[in-house]
Amino acid sequence: MQKENRNVVYTVTANCQDCYRCVRVCPVKAISVAEGQAYIEDELCIKCGTCVRECPQGAKTIRSSIERVKELLESGRKVAVSLAPSFAAAFNPKDCYKLPYALRKLGFSYVSETAEGAKLITEESFKNTTDGNICTACPAVVEYIEKYKPEHIDVMIPVVSPMVAHGRLLKKRLGKDWAVVFIGPCAAKKQEAQRPENRDAIDCVLTFTELIEWMEEQNILLDECSETDFQSCGVLDRARLFPLQGGMLKTGDIDCDGTNPDVIHISGAEDVQGILELSPEEWKYRVVEPLFCSGGCINGPGFPKDKNLFSRKQDVVSFAKKASNKTTEEGEDKGISFETAFHQQGGAAPKEEISESKIREILESTGKSNPEMQLNCGACGYKTCRDNAIAVARGMAETEMCVSYMRRLAQQRADRIIETTPNGIVILDGVLNIINMNPAFQKMFICNNAILGKHISYLLDSDNFEKLAEGAGEQFESIKTKYGVRYHERTYALRDENQYVGVYSDLTKFRFDGNQIDLIKSQTLEQAKELLYHQIRFSQEMAHYLGKSTAQSEEMVKRIMDLYEESDIQHND
Repeated sequence: MQKENRNVVYTVTANCQDCYRCVRVCPVKAISVAEGQAYIEDELCIKCGTCVRECPQGAKTIRSSIERVKELLESGRKVAVSLAPSFAAAFNPKDCYKLPYALRKLGFSYVSETAEGAKLITEESFKNTTDGNICTACPAVVEYIEKYKPEHIDVMIPVVSPMVAHGRLLKKRLGKDWAVVFIGPCAAKKQEAQRPENRDAIDCVLTFTELIEWMEEQNILLDECSETDFQSCGVLDRARLFPLQGGMLKTGDIDCDGTNPDVIHISGAEDVQGILELSPEEWKYRVVEPLFCSGGCINGPGFPKDKNLFSRKQDVVSFAKKASNKTTEEGEDKGISFETAFHQQGGAAPKEEISESKIREILESTGKSNPEMQLNCGACGYKTCRDNAIAVARGMAETEMCVSYMRRLAQQRADRIIETTPNGIVILDGVLNIINMNPAFQKMFICNNAILGKHISYLLDSDNFEKLAEGAGEQFESIKTKYGVRYHERTYALRDENQYVGVYSDLTKFRFDGNQIDLIKSQTLEQAKELLYHQIRFSQEMAHYLGKSTAQSEEMVKRIMDLYEESDIQHND
């Protein structure tokens, strides 16, 4: 685990940001998480590339083969290209016939369409169908069945993919000393080419994104390339539709409009997994064409992301209609083997069952022993809290992946800090009633929970809170005395919550320095100014201000007395 070595799909750890999106979208949960980093477990992975397509940070990527292809070109061998029919969706339709020229500028000697192989394997596959056969052109589907649904291996059509068929066709046409590079949208093709039985066909695989990167590196612009034909043979119009959902059935001229009860085409991980949940005994279909990417190969992970899926489909259909054809040489495909075999792959099945006691232990550690606390929100990437607990037990996940658990933990830590801080803290609602206070506040002002719900003025001077409520500012601080306690008060507003917070420090035994005395003097001066203002307007609003002026005068005198009393204490010390 957590070693991705030379995996076809791997993690760029510097970009992995604790979002767990790859875990959520991975259809086979082949992602393990350690210390917040998500890694791909190769023995579980089916190379579908869903994580690559979905990762918002680009942390999941397909391993580049550009350098390997460059080595082939520099080795002196002639190299041919097998270009997947979905290429029309990766480039501007007007540039499709410029691609052969651009590929030759990169050093390739022959450029042909994989649609040739698609036509051949379609004919071969439908010769071999009997009740309950699964088309095997999609390598991700093949890998999924071999690893996770081996009971369906016997109903898979034992025919190679278009890529492998075309690679063998090109080597027969051009000579076995030629190398063949397949270019397409699929990560799983890189793994398929490495299977021992396919190494005679394909020497290397590039994705469309790799091809575009390479062309940019070499400053090859399609606008500056000339149009030229592909070196493809045969009537390939329908075969060029192969990358679309139902494209193989269309290529084979089989009715696939959805009304034929024993023929079905599906795409997307959920539908593929759903149909394979049926046991072979429940199988009612004569032919099933499954593609693991939703919408077909035109939604593969090796596409640039600047095109809408439906725009890609339109471009493939448009190219198939206008593309030219050449005549195939008679007997060219004779002697080419299209047959293959499939085998159950080990390593995908869980090594051990997780005991109920272990699952309960993990659920309890995250505060989810009570079923009502098991939200099954899926934020961690697993459908249920139980699934996550099993993954934790297997070392594939961490308890910290649970958002509700981490939020509760953070809240507990915050509550603990508030409970244990030596500062008094009080929280008021929008009308300045007390809704919460910590033990330090209760001790400082000799009160208890009996005053919850009462206005703050019941206990303390509410002047600063009143200013907050009136919108006069966002925070205020003062040094005051109450109940024989001299204290520093800092108040601030929580506008979104319509609440106010007061933080208090006991200064009774504290020796003031010059700054703090200045603060007291500043407060006293401000109150004196306010008093003077009231006195100036006294003649105009005597009745209104008389009581307030007197009260403020008393408070000012009291604070002055407190200040000089404190100064005397310091001098005596």
